Amino acid sequence: MSDTVYFFKCSVSEDLYGACLDSSGSLLPTPGGGKWLPLNEKSDLGDAELGYDEDASKDDLKKLGCHWFTSNGPTKVIWD
Repeated sequence: MSDTVYFFKCSVSEDLYGACLDSSGSLLPTPGGGKWLPLNEKSDLGDAELGYDEDASKDDLKKLGCHWFTSNGPTKVIWD
């Protein structure tokens, strides 16, 4: 895996985004009934770009392999 961060939008949430080091997004758990939609680049995040915290993302990517955030900032996601 490279150090390139790939961005994704959750198809079942209005404001949930993911980042991971794998271009397929395979490290992001699949949300119930939905999928992760790949974004071409960081600027495709729109308003959510303001909520992307690069330092928090780096920490999560090291620990979990992925990072979740909203336009309001990093968020913890618990999948049932």
